Amino acid sequence: MRAFTAAWLLLFAGPAAAQDISATIIEHGIYTAETVRTEKLPNGFSSNIVRNICHVATTEDIPAKLGVQFGYRYRLDGPQENAAVILTRVTRFPAPMKPPGGAAAQSVSEHNIQMRVGTVSYVGFGFDHDWEMMRGRWALELWQGRKMLARQAFDIGDGELPADRPRQRGQTGDNCFELSVSLPGFMRTGGLP
Repeated sequence: MRAFTAAWLLLFAGPAAAQDISATIIEHGIYTAETVRTEKLPNGFSSNIVRNICHVATTEDIPAKLGVQFGYRYRLDGPQENAAVILTRVTRFPAPMKPPGGAAAQSVSEHNIQMRVGTVSYVGFGFDHDWEMMRGRWALELWQGRKMLARQAFDIGDGELPADRPRQRGQTGDNCFELSVSLPGFMRTGGLP
């Protein structure tokens, strides 16, 4: 009976722990970033490791143009500061998309990252190739297990980039930032030097 009770508690302890983690979107829209490295994901998509991320404009309307990057900066909160958590980063496309070399067209791309509670990070997508510029409603999500922590939708279509260019770091009204690093063995979403 004692073993059954312990197993029952372990079964339900996981979801309870997931309830304690939350993410707050700090800003969203169009960004610029310096790509440090690109890693190929098993599903055929790529993940860019970026730094010097600058928020250019707050908007959900994103022009379908090469080089445009969009997403959101978020803070990961929970009761245990600096605790490691595994998150799933999900990109939802308006229709199935097949990357060159990918096995099949997919309407969702996801991969795991491991982050620490109390850190600030960035979820984004950049149009690096013509085949990526699919018009329609996209969504960038962050999950822990079955719990969605953050979601931001974007409408990709015709349009122009905003006239404002990002300010440089260190000036008044700083809009550029570095990210917290994820833990070894998992995808990084950026990094501090």
